[in-house]
This record gives sequence, C-alpha cells and structure tokens, in this order.
Amino acid sequence: MAGSLRKEGNTWYYVLEHTENGKRKQIKKRGFKTKKDAQKALVEAQSALNSGTYVKPSKLSVSDYLIEWMNDKQHSIGRETAKNHITSIKNHIIPLIGEIPLSKLTALDIQKLTTSLYERGLASSTIKRTFNIINTALNKAEKMQLITKNVAALVDKPKVRRKELQVWEIYEIQRFLEVAQKSRYYLAFHLAIMAGMRQGEILGLRWQDVDYESRKIYIRQTLSHDGKELKSGAKTALGVRSVTVDAQTIEYLRRQSRIIENEKRLSKGVYTDKGLVVSTSTGNQLIPRNLMREYKLLLERAEVRKITFHDLRHTHASLLLKQNVHPKIVSERLGHSSTQLTMDIYSHLMPNMQKEAADNLADLVLGEVRKY
Repeated sequence: MAGSLRKEGNTWYYVLEHTENGKRKQIKKRGFKTKKDAQKALVEAQSALNSGTYVKPSKLSVSDYLIEWMNDKQHSIGRETAKNHITSIKNHIIPLIGEIPLSKLTALDIQKLTTSLYERGLASSTIKRTFNIINTALNKAEKMQLITKNVAALVDKPKVRRKELQVWEIYEIQRFLEVAQKSRYYLAFHLAIMAGMRQGEILGLRWQDVDYESRKIYIRQTLSHDGKELKSGAKTALGVRSVTVDAQTIEYLRRQSRIIENEKRLSKGVYTDKGLVVSTSTGNQLIPRNLMREYKLLLERAEVRKITFHDLRHTHASLLLKQNVHPKIVSERLGHSSTQLTMDIYSHLMPNMQKEAADNLADLVLGEVRKY
C-alpha cells in the first residue's frame, strides 16, 4: 500500500494507492493547510484500510446531505429552531459549499464559509449559529460513516461579539411608563421592566400562573416568535421559574383582569378565552410584531432613547445590580442557566458596584472614626 504527499497551490493533499477486488485504486484527499496535516491524514487512512474500518467516500453533495439530515432533525427539535436551521442552510450554507461532494469537503472549505459570512456583514451570532449547524450535521455524517472525520471540528469556532447593552435611566423608565399607561398592552411593558420577563414569556403568561397572595408570577408557557404557537415550558430548563413582583404590579394585574372580564361580557360570544394576561380584544394571543409596532409608537411619543424590547429586561437586571442585589438572585429572576452567565452579561456594571461597595463599607466601619 503506497502513499504520497503532493502540494497544490497553498494546500497539500495525499494520494493513497491500494488494491480492491484485484484492481489497483487511488484515494485522494485534498485541502490540508500543511504537509504535516496531510501526512497525519494519510497515516490514518492507511491504518483504516489495514483494519477494515475505512469509510468509502459518499457520492452525496453537501446540499443533498443537509436536506436529508434536516428532514430527520426537524422531528427532534422545536418548530422555531427547525425554521431557523432551514433558513441558515438555504441562505448561508448551500450557496457557498452546497455543490461540494460531502466526501471532499475540507476544513479549508468550512473556514472559507465562515470568512465569507463575516465579509457579508452578518451578525456574529448568526455566523456562530450557522457554524454550529454544519458542525452538528457533519458529526452525524461521521457517525453514519458517510465521512471519515468531521472537518468542521478542525476549525476554530466563531465567537459571538457581545453588543453593548442599552438600558434606561430611572427618569426614562418613568416617562415611558407614564405615556404607555393608555395602551391596551401596558402590562407587557410593565412586566418586562419590573419582572425582567422575556417577550415570549409575557405573551404566553396565563392567569392561572399568577398567584396574587404570594405575589408570584410562574413562567410555565411561552409564545413563539411568530405568534403561532403557545408552548409549554420556557426558553431553557431554568427558564421555568417563579418571579416575585411588587404590590403595585399585582394591582395592575388585578385591573387587567377586570378589563378582560368586562370584554368577555360585551363580546356577545365572539371572545376566544385562552386565559392569557396580555391578549387581543377577542382573547387571542397577541402577535409579537403587533406588540413591537405599539412599542415603537410609544417610544416616539415618550421621546426617550430608542432601545429594544429585550433591553427592557436588561434595564430590569441593571437596576437590581446597581442596588447591590446579589447576582444569584438576579440570575434566578431572569431564568439564566448560571450566575456566571449573568455576571458575564452585566460585567460592565461591576466597576461602579465595586466603588459603591467600598464607599458603603467605609461609611459602616469608619463613619465614626472620620470625626476624629
């Protein structure tokens, strides 16, 4: 069994000659960055042939394989996730590497894919999601012995560049809430700021999940981004949680309940009662884009800084941290997977908190001493 290494432009490839059914055949593998990488792959291929574990190259193209993989994958993931996967595959992966035979796909092809996505100006989160999709798909192809190795595993994973958080000051919150009072959907904005709930959690909140006596809101159902599906659970396992709210928020909830009960009486049988706290005038779930239309209108009227709806949740967290509420408590309220995640997101607040902590300690310990 003879093997050789050859250079092609700036990359290397190997040629492995062997006998199969009495006939001499060649195996070629291209796209190695260095001679050392090609040599290592050649040795692995020779070893696989000797042990009988060599995987014959698949004739499938990357495009054909991804379509088959997604047809199977969509049954084990959520509808929204499947929709996002399909969009990434069709718009970002197939146009760039779809025509390449799956067996001839190289780490260099994956690297060129991510580089191209960066050059197109896509968000770093989109690029990372796209990479994760092709990486997961190739892991499956390796397990199914369609390829010898997942070449995406050889490429550095794209990193998400965190955007600088935009949060409101107290006077901006008060101004916005004052203007929003007249909106039918006021409670959605109030809960985002005062309970730190996500948009889907607010629009999926049911009356049965509100405990007036203990002043707790239980996050047990969410609305999908397209507004078509009410789903049990939350974004993450820890997202299923309870959030304690203030007495004023409970009063707003009671007021909303009275408004809805009145609408039911006046509906003359056309009310669809889905038990939602924030809903349309006929009881159906509120489509997120309609809530965003209302939000943008209120931002204009209030004449405050234009931040995203999700930034209202960030505003909630930043206010708590500035009041020296323990990050673990903030993490639990937000439904984060860990306290470390909360600290990473809001690390920009830490320097100010350190200064305040030092000043408060000095006041406590040295307050009387300073008099002398």
